[in-house]
Amino acid sequence: MASGGSAMEFAQRLVALVETGRRQSTYKLATMMAIMDVCVENQPRPDGTLAIPVQELAHRVVAYYWPQVRPFAEYGPLRQSKSAPPVILKLVGDARELLLDRGVRTPEAAREAEDPDYLRMVRSVELILAKYPLTHLQTPTRQLAHLRNDFIYDASAFHNNVTRRELEQHGPLVLRPGVAEALRDFAPLLKPMIEMVWVGDVVACNRQALEHDDIAGFLFGSERSHLLSLRNPLRELQDGRCFYCDRMLPAEVHIDHVLPWSKVPIDGVANLVLVDAACNLDKSAMLPVRVHVDRAVTRPAGDLSSIADLTGLPVLKTRTVNAARGIYGTLPPGVPLWRAPKQYAPHGNLS
Repeated sequence: MASGGSAMEFAQRLVALVETGRRQSTYKLATMMAIMDVCVENQPRPDGTLAIPVQELAHRVVAYYWPQVRPFAEYGPLRQSKSAPPVILKLVGDARELLLDRGVRTPEAAREAEDPDYLRMVRSVELILAKYPLTHLQTPTRQLAHLRNDFIYDASAFHNNVTRRELEQHGPLVLRPGVAEALRDFAPLLKPMIEMVWVGDVVACNRQALEHDDIAGFLFGSERSHLLSLRNPLRELQDGRCFYCDRMLPAEVHIDHVLPWSKVPIDGVANLVLVDAACNLDKSAMLPVRVHVDRAVTRPAGDLSSIADLTGLPVLKTRTVNAARGIYGTLPPGVPLWRAPKQYAPHGNLS
């Protein structure tokens, strides 16, 4: 994994695993996405390994499913399993309904508040992950079980009947040397591929004539309704000016994820800014020049905390800073970054 060739070989093996694997639900895909997000935001140990608490994966899997359990248009909740409804989606759906009734809009906010109902649900999800996706993630199909190769992590301690006690004794999942770095480096290519496979699985699990494009936006787009409460506090913090171009904001404004949601799903105040339509539509899902991220995360901590208290959204500054370090640190020189409408700068040059 130390050389570029071996990292590419790892990525090819992972793609082959995703493409050839037969899945009864989307659990494996959600778990793989969660592992990659952790790798983007965290540095491996000196020996190249990365220890990930299974509960941390559970938090992130919950965050992926949180918006997906909503009804989709007139079809209602979408199926994500070929047989019985996945237990995780039922757990997330029940917890989401309960927490929304109490004004808790996001799983990150529930986690920050250490909400007991949320934490109880996450513990249940944690055990399900250990029993199923973490046990079978590296097995292509049941027919090809003899070809299983634990090239991502050692899964020998995971099995379908693993107990809470066994899981606690086992400790975190440990990625093999070089895997975390490879997943971080290839995340911009692997995540869209896994999302596409996920969309295909959801379409196949539902009998209705669903459009792939609509499903992709529903499953992986940011759930914007809970961000509306940020408009007035951010307008005041920014003195009524667009965060990017510094022009006076019009009445109609947009809330933007500085680090794009498609790169890393962070719904924290530290990663959210108020912008005008021209900047938001032109930036779209592009990665901005680093100075924009630095400006966002260095806004006064007291102001960000006050907005978090007012809106119920967490700050998530540490996650935003770590994600920026992981994304920009592995970005090849010369990649175009967004600076302002119709203005770009190559990475490594005043970015």
